[in-house]
Amino acid sequence: MLMRLLTFYQVMPQFLDFLYVYGSPHGEDKNLRFSGFRTEKVLINPVPGTCIPDMGRSGRRFQLCYNLKTVGLKFEQPDQEVDKIWKIRQAAIHHQFDIGSGVQTWIIGDPHAAVKGRVQELFHESREHSAKFGTVEQSLLSSLEVHLALARWATSEWRWNVQSLEEIIDNLTLKIVYIQKSDLETLDSESLGNVQEWEDKTNETIMVMGSNADILTLLRKFYKELVEDQNFPSRELKACKQAVNDFAFQLDEIIYDTQMQISRAKVLVKIVADRKAILIQHLQTQAALVASKLTASMYDQADRSAMEAIAMRIVTVVTLIYLPATFSSTFFSTDVVKYEDGVKFSKVAFERFLQVTIPLMVITFLLAGGWFWWEWQKRSRSSMATRNANPSVFPLHELVSAKGPL
Repeated sequence: MLMRLLTFYQVMPQFLDFLYVYGSPHGEDKNLRFSGFRTEKVLINPVPGTCIPDMGRSGRRFQLCYNLKTVGLKFEQPDQEVDKIWKIRQAAIHHQFDIGSGVQTWIIGDPHAAVKGRVQELFHESREHSAKFGTVEQSLLSSLEVHLALARWATSEWRWNVQSLEEIIDNLTLKIVYIQKSDLETLDSESLGNVQEWEDKTNETIMVMGSNADILTLLRKFYKELVEDQNFPSRELKACKQAVNDFAFQLDEIIYDTQMQISRAKVLVKIVADRKAILIQHLQTQAALVASKLTASMYDQADRSAMEAIAMRIVTVVTLIYLPATFSSTFFSTDVVKYEDGVKFSKVAFERFLQVTIPLMVITFLLAGGWFWWEWQKRSRSSMATRNANPSVFPLHELVSAKGPL
């Protein structure tokens, strides 16, 4: 059915690009970032197939299609941090005007029928509107009124949306910016995610308002150039030019208001970016505090380990000292060495004990010292290789001190 209507009214094929945004199988607007303004103008030498006098078609016409986006309050949730939820909506608009007969056609794609109400306010069904469509200049003036109504529909709610964004971002970030040091532990990474989400929404708002402003600027430029075209009918030129000038003046006001809201939203983005940086610093401070506590805990653990190592070293040294004597005592107490029974003390036995024990102690100390020296050299070479491989981690003075004085 749609293809038949578009064919019957000889709608420019580019209009389909604006209707495809409503083709999501899930009912979601996936192409909110798509914006465009397409025109087609034939003021002289029309194609024969477009001339149908019985239908008021002279073939001398212009067509244009574009899309505009507005924002509407989806629902409110009082007593919540985010108390208002807004939704961006768009309308696809096609308009053609026959400058020979004054016949005009409008096709507007709007799932929520909000634009329909705006147009009905201009041309209510219960009223007589023949005075607005009697001549070419009257028809052109009425079409410009519809364009203005669409422009006002697309820009009327952005002021309140930006204000709502300001309030939501203040609720999310002010308590974070001025948080006390003692409360830093209450912060979490989710706060950063929330702030980033609303920064993205604000940037999306700027993009949509900017596209509206660009499209309205192109619309103004198109009509200004239309009446300056040398092929425009001279009979209606004066009246049409005055109507277009009035239209351009009102459209400039709408564009200016939109630019003001864009500037306001850009300032908000800068504020969010600054506060997000402060939040990141707070989270880094929180991480540093946690790290310092962990470092202190590890220091206590290392201190206890050091004390235990000292105790074990003492035990090892004492054991090393008494090991030869213990071995000798054990050896002399066996049946291998026997002295006369009943003798409580033997000078010869004591001398033999010392002759065995002292050399064993010397040999034990030498072996232990040699083993320690070998392990120390091995460890030093390994440490030096690691330091040489990572000069940025180990400063030069540490390398020099590890090698010894030059």
